[in-house]
Amino acid sequence: MDFFKFLRNEEPDFKRRFLGDIWNFTNEEIEYNHDFIQLVFPLNKPSNAVFNNLYLKSVLEIDMLKQDDLVQENLLRSRNWFINFLKNNNHWKSYSDHNQLRITRVIECLRLLANDKVADNFYNEIIQLVGKNPEVNQITLEFWKNA
Repeated sequence: MDFFKFLRNEEPDFKRRFLGDIWNFTNEEIEYNHDFIQLVFPLNKPSNAVFNNLYLKSVLEIDMLKQDDLVQENLLRSRNWFINFLKNNNHWKSYSDHNQLRITRVIECLRLLANDKVADNFYNEIIQLVGKNPEVNQITLEFWKNA
């Protein structure tokens, strides 16, 4: 899969979905599909949850994504899309939920492909959503903080 073309919304993923198709997912589709998050928010390491071997494998590929204005714009749009999903659903604010792993991935991806400020802003917004008396476990909170 070509992450550059996918993140520019120019080429579909391995399931023939464009980035724009994923942005149009319902909350239920976001919740119950587990094969898109590593495509929308790629990292430079394999996923521990999905074994499709789709990840950023070279510094050149990462640099290309970091330097492309449309990729950067779409990365921020994806960030906002995911935040809106989280704002509209509270079930992830529990002791353990798969969306907590997704949040870690988003922070790591934003740090890798955008910059620390964008990643830190996302983290801070998540912490605000969690609130002062979180049910989210301390280990997860530490993962987010260190991502």
